Amino acid sequence: MRISAIFATAVLVAFSFAGPASAQNATAAAAPTGVDPLAVFLDCRNGCDRDLIRTEITWVNWVRDRADADVHLLVTNEDAGAGGQQFTLVFLGARAFASRGDTLRYTSNTMTTDDERRRGVLQAISVGLVQFAARTPAGRTLRVQAGAATLGAASTGAGPANDPWNSWVFEIGMNGSVNGERFYKGRNVNGRFEANRVTEQWKTNVEYSFRYSDNEATVQEFDDFGTVTSEQTYNNLQRSWDAEWLQVKSVNDHASLGAQFEAASQTFRNQDLRFGARAAVEFNLFPYSENTRRELSFRYGIGFTRYDYADTTVFDKIQETLPNHFFEASYRTRQPWGGANVNVEHRNFLTDASKRTTELNAGFNVRLFRGLSLNAGAGYSWIHDQVYLPRGSQDAVDVLLRRRALLTGFEYHTNFGVSYTFGSIFSSVVNSRF
Repeated sequence: MRISAIFATAVLVAFSFAGPASAQNATAAAAPTGVDPLAVFLDCRNGCDRDLIRTEITWVNWVRDRADADVHLLVTNEDAGAGGQQFTLVFLGARAFASRGDTLRYTSNTMTTDDERRRGVLQAISVGLVQFAARTPAGRTLRVQAGAATLGAASTGAGPANDPWNSWVFEIGMNGSVNGERFYKGRNVNGRFEANRVTEQWKTNVEYSFRYSDNEATVQEFDDFGTVTSEQTYNNLQRSWDAEWLQVKSVNDHASLGAQFEAASQTFRNQDLRFGARAAVEFNLFPYSENTRRELSFRYGIGFTRYDYADTTVFDKIQETLPNHFFEASYRTRQPWGGANVNVEHRNFLTDASKRTTELNAGFNVRLFRGLSLNAGAGYSWIHDQVYLPRGSQDAVDVLLRRRALLTGFEYHTNFGVSYTFGSIFSSVVNSRF
């Protein structure tokens, strides 16, 4: 774990009141009577314990709208090496602090507990707010403490000199469920294995997952007297597994090279075995170091896919190998006003360009004005590469139970929402009762 080297020593803040300040929690008393504390708007989508932050950092006013804030705190995170997460905290000054800003980073690792991670983020927030609080009337009561243990926590070292695992991180998981009633029962089992190794120059990811689903439904028919005349049980059995190996080499702060290998099996898509390999290049218009705030990347890859089908396909194939390529462009940004993302991907077989799929996905969330937020998302796929469809007609049971993929030329999804909040601008108080 580390906090940006902007503060070489960890700074823990307290305002004196009934007792001594806590160096661990970085809490403090309220500002003196008649002095307005620093107003802070916390903009964190995930990874922050809002209740803990508001409970421990009581020497600022937490407000619910950025228009009322002296500091807009934007927190983003992304996966880091060795299974950890790197949090980027951007302190954007507003109103009297419009010309002031700062950026801090906190990084956890695979051994970091949830409590250690949330307190690491808490400490980084406390440290970052010091320079703003010190310039308010309440700053005259500011007290700074530093200790050896705190200095160690604030270290920005790259990691331990001797790592017996050589940066490898492994994860194994399994879950299942059983449910039922008189005429229905279902069983589901899912499992996964993942191994990751991330360094500045290399990224390796190995994944294996399997899914088993067995659902049964019994349908009865009755005569006019309520007597059962017939009974039939329908079964929907789905099995699939997928194994993938991804290897990425960093070229510079804007480009990288990658190779991917995949093997899979899916009853839903009539595939006893699917094996593929491809090589790709990626270019990011912005430095990778800015990925938590903005990204505009382009990827191109070329490879092949080998199919072994369970049933003969509509193209009279039981197995085939098809060369393919893809192009993908992605834009993503996270700003004080909200966020937006757009992704477009096109792929087709090199032997027949008419067998292709193009996918477009986009979404945004934006604060239009005080209290009013709007979010929306949509996606559309033009599908013309279902080479795996089995020959023959689909019966009604296959269609109703979704036992097999159906012929289609498109797929779409949409979502939208709006919210409006009004009332008190303050959100500092935490009450966990009930």
